Amino acid sequence: MRMLCLFIGLILLPVALRAADAGSVTVIKREARKCAVAWQREDYAGIVAYLPPRVIQQSGGREAMLREIKEQFTQARSLGVERLEVIPGQPAPPKQTGAWLTTLIPLTAVLHSAHLDLTQQTHVLGLSPDQGKHWFFLPLYETTQAELNGWFPEFAGRIMIPADPASQLDVVY
Repeated sequence: MRMLCLFIGLILLPVALRAADAGSVTVIKREARKCAVAWQREDYAGIVAYLPPRVIQQSGGREAMLREIKEQFTQARSLGVERLEVIPGQPAPPKQTGAWLTTLIPLTAVLHSAHLDLTQQTHVLGLSPDQGKHWFFLPLYETTQAELNGWFPEFAGRIMIPADPASQLDVVY
């Protein structure tokens, strides 16, 4: 009987692991959508809440980060941007990277203005310090490998920032 239970357990182990991965991807998708909504609503505090604490700290703290994000939105509005649309894609299966559970998520950002839409494909790095219960998101657009490795030395040689394609500009009527 004991051998039968062990045999059944070994057969079901891959199914259980796939179910666990599917569950964590569901959580990542849900959290990524919430983070995207914070960007779309210009919810500065919400945006900062989704950034990794280590990045916030090394960037001068919460208040400095809030100021920088506000300035970026103000600059975009001064250039004619009326709204930002953020569309997260399918997260890669999470993997253990040092003490973090990590995933790479493709992201489409569209800056809408009166007659032009500027679309940029990029990625965000999803980071969980607690095995997927809570996720932080680090936008990788214009982030250098040196910056990522400075914030997270344990990622050096283990997580590579993908190249972003050129922006696409569309005329809108």
